[in-house]
Amino acid sequence: MERMLFHYLRFAVIRPILKTRLSLFAVVFLLLAQGSSAAGELALSSPAFVPDREFPRLIRYVQDGWDLKRGMGEERPYREMFPPGATLHAVLRNGSDHSVEIDQVLLNGMDLSRHLVPRHREHSGIRAASYLLNDATTTPATIREHLEQLGAPIWYQVRPNPIPAGGFAEVVVRLRRLPEPRRLELAVTGSEGERAKVRLWRERPAALSIASACFSEGIDRVFLYLRHSDEEEFELRSVEVDGVEVKQRSGECWRSCAGFLPLELPLKRSWDHGSFHHLRVRTKDGLEAAAVVRARDAFFALGMWGYRNHGDTDEERAQDTCATLRDHWFNTHMGMGHNGYLDRAEGLAMLAEMGLRRMTEDPDPSNNGNLQLYARFLLDEPDAHEHAIEALPGHLRVGSYAQGLVERQRQWTRSDPRTLTLLNVDLTFKPENWLIYGRLPDIFALDPYYTMRLLDAYGKHPGWLAQYCHPYYVYALSEIARFASEPHPLHVILNSVSYRDEEITFRYGTPEEKRIEFYYALAAGAKGISYWWFTPYGRYRGCGADDEGARAMMQEMRRLNAEARALEPLLAASCPAAEPGRVLDPLMSTRPPWLMARTLFAGPSTAIIVLVNRDHASDRLGTLYEPIPKAPVTFRVPPWMEPAVVFRLAQGQVERVAWTREGDLLHMTLNDIH
Repeated sequence: MERMLFHYLRFAVIRPILKTRLSLFAVVFLLLAQGSSAAGELALSSPAFVPDREFPRLIRYVQDGWDLKRGMGEERPYREMFPPGATLHAVLRNGSDHSVEIDQVLLNGMDLSRHLVPRHREHSGIRAASYLLNDATTTPATIREHLEQLGAPIWYQVRPNPIPAGGFAEVVVRLRRLPEPRRLELAVTGSEGERAKVRLWRERPAALSIASACFSEGIDRVFLYLRHSDEEEFELRSVEVDGVEVKQRSGECWRSCAGFLPLELPLKRSWDHGSFHHLRVRTKDGLEAAAVVRARDAFFALGMWGYRNHGDTDEERAQDTCATLRDHWFNTHMGMGHNGYLDRAEGLAMLAEMGLRRMTEDPDPSNNGNLQLYARFLLDEPDAHEHAIEALPGHLRVGSYAQGLVERQRQWTRSDPRTLTLLNVDLTFKPENWLIYGRLPDIFALDPYYTMRLLDAYGKHPGWLAQYCHPYYVYALSEIARFASEPHPLHVILNSVSYRDEEITFRYGTPEEKRIEFYYALAAGAKGISYWWFTPYGRYRGCGADDEGARAMMQEMRRLNAEARALEPLLAASCPAAEPGRVLDPLMSTRPPWLMARTLFAGPSTAIIVLVNRDHASDRLGTLYEPIPKAPVTFRVPPWMEPAVVFRLAQGQVERVAWTREGDLLHMTLNDIH
């Protein structure tokens, strides 16, 4: 059934949507039962002051972390519990005919490259950086006080660095708190003394943003998604790609709906995988948004971590693990195990034969630029290891390894310009950890392990059970991470183990839980989903075990992977219409009220609606849910679309859906939602 489903959708539905020049529209129902200045030839432009978004409705899911004294249900203002920080952005252009390396980044005259240097506590080859850890010679008390007033900078990055001739880079500075000065000046200095600066204003936060930039399979089209922070409507005046204005095509709509606008931009030539490019838009009322993004293909990672020791040699064991992943429609081995076999030529050849990509770590001449590489793993859970930096107060430890990771990422990108980087951030110091680290890597990952939350509720904190009897936890955390990482892709890691020790044995996730977690991750805009882990040994007994619960979960993963791979080009190109943390979707209305809807757009011609039946509860024994026999749903048609085809994908079945139209509203009725 999975194989038939994959081929039916892939060839009968996806390719016509992607290839046809007609105005074809498909709604896929994936159901669960201020200015710039330059010195020399450097120029800074498009300054953006982006304060942290607040997520008061999601606070119950992030409150169980390090700040335990507030974990007893006290109601406090969100800002009091989690004081917001901010991220500063600007675009840097090298107008010269030679590459330029940036040596200094200054904030109101303070040289961050002097005071944020990785030279303190080491973990996995990364050293901590914080001006609070520096001695008085490096950072005198007066300088420290000034940095505190500027919002306590945590890390900065210029990417790419060096900047090629005629190229663009993005300058990013992360602040722990909102700065005191109303006006900020961001400046950079090149290796030959070139300098550029730009001003930002605290009272003028960026209203328009590039929410996501995705690409076609051949990287010859860009899918660009724009969002107004207050959902106010806007209309574009201009679009630029690498400094060249893109002309509006006949019939193309540049007007938003609910403050959201998708664009599809054909490129004159295909971009190289991993290359850096500049995107900028301006609205008719004077708003601007810009970003420098890395090109990638239309790959949606469906991955598994870990290994299984079935066989006598590394080759045999890798063959068994990878064949099992292939047969369950995974397309990515996320790493761990096999003693480096998969990084060698014979291992990479085996991955290619099986249609699998691989996440690896340090660059190596033997695999740099290899087509089978999904990403390079910068570090696992830096926030968890920052807890051990005892020289800092607890609430100031998170982010200490960020500047070291910036340097590692720069070195790795220079060694292997094709392969993207991935950073996984854990649940320590949340939500600050995601907000601090989200914009640093190419791919930002988080690991909201729902089954472990249930285990904690039964084993440690029974008072938490009410908030973890449903997997909404996965969606809540992914929404915060989405805001933190935009416009970079988000990767969500789900749990796939049974915890076992002398005191407790806790079950594997049920198939129903895996399905609802998977679609919550899709609804939050994930561009990749993986599971930790396959390894069936130790306390965390992975899904590679020959246990009934593990086998049932693996079969459900196979069905989910088949559904996602059938829609892979669309999912890889998609972006949620709702701004992160919004309660209701701005384009969908549903009944009953426990049927949740989220709209993703894959360019302007295709909408993917994820519907989730939330009449569901889980406990230590398993899962209960009540199907919805009949559900009326209404889709608000945006101005850039003209509906033509509607079909439903649910529980491995595909069916056409009848609809009627009333003005800009599309009405449908769906039966038997499980």
